[in-house]
Amino acid sequence: MNAPSTPAPRDYSVVIPAYKAAGTLARALDSVFAQGLPPAETIVVDDGSPDGEEIEAIVARYGGRVTLLRQRNQGPAAARNHGCRVARGHWIAFLDADDSWLPAKLERQLALADDATVALVHGRAREERAPLPPVLDLARLWERNRICTSMVLVRRTAFEAAGGFDEDPALIGAEDYNLWLRIAAAGWTIRAVQERIGNYTPAAGSITSQIERCATSEIYNAEKIGALLGFDADRIERKILSIRTDFGRHLLYARDLPAARRMLAGPLRRRPRPGVVQLWCATFVPAALLDLRRRLRSRRPAR
Repeated sequence: MNAPSTPAPRDYSVVIPAYKAAGTLARALDSVFAQGLPPAETIVVDDGSPDGEEIEAIVARYGGRVTLLRQRNQGPAAARNHGCRVARGHWIAFLDADDSWLPAKLERQLALADDATVALVHGRAREERAPLPPVLDLARLWERNRICTSMVLVRRTAFEAAGGFDEDPALIGAEDYNLWLRIAAAGWTIRAVQERIGNYTPAAGSITSQIERCATSEIYNAEKIGALLGFDADRIERKILSIRTDFGRHLLYARDLPAARRMLAGPLRRRPRPGVVQLWCATFVPAALLDLRRRLRSRRPAR
């Protein structure tokens, strides 16, 4: 790892990939320019979007404060890499066009970035009970990804040393996690701001809402990054079964019971733990009864 000998300057570039983003892009940009510490530059990358003319019109409202780049549709990894190649800042802040930031986001993050070994600072994008780990190493990050891409501030030198996002189409939906793991594996420090610093609000039909597709990408990522980092087969298999369990739970919550059953089949067969068995059995319960249980649980007073 080649970390700079002195703390990097506090200037940062914002990179926003945009695809079918006309309905939310202005909100994202407004949140950038509401920052107490303004960006050195803001770059929007039109990823071959069908609403490209509308995106251009939105960007034009901000005058010379926003640079618009265009490319044929290649996915979010390629769009972010395109923006990063043009960006000049010592730090790069990623923001998806359907998300937004709170005004003190960058000030909070840069306060944790003075140590020259810090490559990435993230933070909360919504209210959650469980605190974020203050520092993430490879082992802990491999267990679970708690990093929201729209809340990431990454050191340019660390991003470039890692080779940027992997543009493999099969990784779409997990290309961000893939990069965080490679940065952690290189020995860089990953820190978290504990308070909420933004809003994660994925648009309907976005990658994050396509649960089965995301699960496939996550499984592929586990196989690909596991092989790259030399993990043994058992460690990779345990990760894949954990992914299938988590996404089976998401599908159950979304009431796609057949898909949840398919997703949970592997964990049930390979490592039939009580929690997995319970989820599997729940996929055979009528959706109306599951919804009733959810409503009853939501009425319980908070402890």
